Amino acid sequence: MTKSFYSKVERNLCSIRANDLLSILSLHNIDYSYFFEKLKFENNDNELSETECNNLLHVAYYNNDWSKILKLQELIKQKDTSKFNLDSINAQIIVIKAAPAIATFVALLAPIQAIASVLAINAGQNVINEVTAHKQFWTSIGIWIIATALTQLLPPVATSLQGILTDKLTGFINMNLMKKSKDLQSLSIFDNNTYFDDLQLLKEGASWRPVNLIVFGVAIIQSGLTLLFMLSLLVRYNQWVAILLLIVMVPQSLSYYRIQKQAFETMVTRSKNARKLDYLSSLLLDRKDAKEVRLFNMFPAVIDRYIKLFKDTRKNVDQVRMKQMYVSSFFLGLVVIVSGYGFYWFASSVNDGIIGAGALLMFVSVIASVSSSLATLVEDSSLLYDSLLWIEKYNRFEKYHDDFQSGSKQLNVPVSQIKLSHVSFTYPFSDEEVLHDVNFNINKGEKIAIVGENGSGKSTLIKLLMRFYDPSKGEVDLNGNNLKDYDIKTYRNKLSATFQDYSKFKLSLFENVSVFRHGNEDKVKDALKSAGLSTLLEDKDINLNTILSKKFANGVELSGGQWQKIALARDIYSDAQVEFLDEPTAAIDAKSENEIYEHFLAKNKNKTIVFVTHRLSAVKYADKILFLQNGKVQGFDSHEALMKTNEDYRNMYNLQKEAYI
Repeated sequence: MTKSFYSKVERNLCSIRANDLLSILSLHNIDYSYFFEKLKFENNDNELSETECNNLLHVAYYNNDWSKILKLQELIKQKDTSKFNLDSINAQIIVIKAAPAIATFVALLAPIQAIASVLAINAGQNVINEVTAHKQFWTSIGIWIIATALTQLLPPVATSLQGILTDKLTGFINMNLMKKSKDLQSLSIFDNNTYFDDLQLLKEGASWRPVNLIVFGVAIIQSGLTLLFMLSLLVRYNQWVAILLLIVMVPQSLSYYRIQKQAFETMVTRSKNARKLDYLSSLLLDRKDAKEVRLFNMFPAVIDRYIKLFKDTRKNVDQVRMKQMYVSSFFLGLVVIVSGYGFYWFASSVNDGIIGAGALLMFVSVIASVSSSLATLVEDSSLLYDSLLWIEKYNRFEKYHDDFQSGSKQLNVPVSQIKLSHVSFTYPFSDEEVLHDVNFNINKGEKIAIVGENGSGKSTLIKLLMRFYDPSKGEVDLNGNNLKDYDIKTYRNKLSATFQDYSKFKLSLFENVSVFRHGNEDKVKDALKSAGLSTLLEDKDINLNTILSKKFANGVELSGGQWQKIALARDIYSDAQVEFLDEPTAAIDAKSENEIYEHFLAKNKNKTIVFVTHRLSAVKYADKILFLQNGKVQGFDSHEALMKTNEDYRNMYNLQKEAYI
């Protein structure tokens, strides 16, 4: 088996998802136990991994089973075609749901515009024939005027309606994406690489993909109908000229489109060195690298490297461009020959009196229209296909379910106890268990410090306590009942947190603290003061309406320490029954840290507070310390008791204590 064939098969098979592959096998009565036994891959919604794909190819190669692979490849091609058709249907359904009335008008205007163009050409032909034959021509002129008026008036109307439809579709899609995100209460989607990648693409394309869907979709319908109607005019006189024109114009349009694509899409985005070139360019332009770049005067070296890489890349791209130009020129020559033959045939027929002189006008107009329609069809089909792939990802995200169910029991009483019994946890789409048989209780009003080395499972434990995930084994109980039995929203209403990877919302200072919850300016100011941001409020350039981002007009950028205090103020503002602090003072100086712990822990005696810390000086505020090592609980007691009974804890504490002496 040749290497080129092997590569071709590999590219085709590795782009399919495992469950789609097995569906094809089952549908066409291929024994898929063969693939299960020899390839060892699972039926899931992920694309075949590199290992699974290589197994598939190697098993076929070494067992001479290429017949099965060939058949499978053909079935996959068929599925790709059917999937494209299905995506097209789904796209139409989404557009109609977004704005049914406007979508109907837009759909009707496309064929009307195509018909108007054909009527104008046909009427013009009839006027010339009637004038040269000295016949009455007012009817044909009237038809020509109406058709021409429609060709001039309908485009701006259609464009306006497309704009309205695009706005409604963009809003419809974004609203659905946000509602779907609201329904996903766990974080498991962010652990699923396939869906997470889809989510990033959806987020990036939500503002402009709907525009492409409408614009290119309508253009294809209109161009396709125009092409069909124009060729029908030619067929009335000479079907062979029409057929030959179509045969030579299709490849010419395809090759010309490739040249256009190469010319207007820079080689930087198409070549194998694209990422390197892009990085070198952004290195000198991005704000985050500005200090080091200027300090070490990196400009000459980076520019020189960019120029060398650019020249090397350009050599290969220019060769491709020249090849495409030769191919396009060849087909263009064929188009000229066929068009010349057609023009000769029509001119001779008019000269011999076989057809009217108007046919010459019709032929010239049809040639221009067919060429333009084909070019639009080829280019917009490619662009529409990208949008349909985006719609496929949108539909897949809409159907996503994470098997994370909220209970129905309302939490109308205070949180009196949270209990973990034999809890173990493995992240979705991972085989490594992070927490192992964890057992401990948190009672109302207790201050619990969670300590341990990096990777011991501290932040993961916080996520389980807040029910962003469910345990893989064991149970989390709330007030004596399984946490899963409670309505998740009423449970989280009792919680607040300052996360290690806290959010920096590009919103106003007021909104960053209140996060759209009811409140007033005085409460926000009190929260900021309690978090140690009194000086921020005294800054003349900052008020509660100031946007905390340089990306917006009059916005400001805060330091890392200030942002962490904003996150703490957000936590204070919520005034929840149970608070979780995950490394809340990592970017804050020692004095501010002591003040913050004093506020959170010493002054909130009635609150239940669980805090993760690397700075063991803070454990003096805790009633109990949960000491984690490699995902296991190695101790759960007061600081004094652990210092006496737990050697590992004592060593860790003393080591850090000595570092500050």
